[in-house]
Amino acid sequence: MLCRQRLQTRLKMVLVVMAFVSVFASGCGRVRTVLVPPGEPVRLREPVKKAKVWVADKDGKEVPGEVTVPAGWYALAPEPEAKAPASERKVKAAKPNPADPKTGARDGGL
Repeated sequence: MLCRQRLQTRLKMVLVVMAFVSVFASGCGRVRTVLVPPGEPVRLREPVKKAKVWVADKDGKEVPGEVTVPAGWYALAPEPEAKAPASERKVKAAKPNPADPKTGARDGGL
């Protein structure tokens, strides 16, 4: 009888702990993720400080810089680069390794 009572007490404690964990693990608010289709602009809700950007110097050369983007501005991701068809791609020939025995180098590249 005493063993059964201890088992029930432990079971109740485990259930209470699990209830607390499940409540606190869910968080205070709901987080919602929205996927934006490629090419669609988004409007910034808050300023973005120290955004890393490329800016042109006096010679027109791009140099790295940092800027604070104000709230309300629109941002747009760059479009992905289109890949050329395989028949039009240029393939660079690899230089033979002199230490490679398949190239026929007798001295092993020394």
